Amino acid sequence: MAIPPEQKRSDAQASTKFFPPEFLPPEKLPAGFGETSGFDDLSSYINRTVLGTLPNDLTRMIYLASLRDCNSGMYLHPELSRQRGIQAADGGLRICHEQVFRRLLTTRLPEYVLQLQEYIRYTRSEVLTVLKTWKSLEAYRATAPIGALATSAELYFLNIAIALEIVGKQTLGDQESLVGRPTVG
Repeated sequence: MAIPPEQKRSDAQASTKFFPPEFLPPEKLPAGFGETSGFDDLSSYINRTVLGTLPNDLTRMIYLASLRDCNSGMYLHPELSRQRGIQAADGGLRICHEQVFRRLLTTRLPEYVLQLQEYIRYTRSEVLTVLKTWKSLEAYRATAPIGALATSAELYFLNIAIALEIVGKQTLGDQESLVGRPTVG
């Protein structure tokens, strides 16, 4: 199955800086962790230790997509891939990405707006710059998991696009109201 062009883009990875969460060193992991339990235990570990430190599902979605190699589709994490092996890390991160995506599909639009605002604050970026870049590049289209149903992916993309418009109008409205206020003095 060919990968749609919008999922091959790596623009989202180039423009966003993430502060990666810390992993426990192997000696501090629970006994027998990851040896026979498979990807589900690893994905639970990732959800607790990595994704749990991120503010919301939209941020988790973008972070997980940033770990996916745009040529192979494999998820690579500098610590987890080394500690648990490339295949195990890929499987665990893939499961997490699909779980976050499913949760976002059931998220209502007002929550997308809040999550987008929180994501922008988390990145410490200028709001209007993020909005302009996201609208121009549509890099969020590269954040859906590989193999997601086209209708599900389009619903997710539409929710992001609408949230971008709402946040943009709110931001411009806030700036206009600040400019129009009389100064005290």
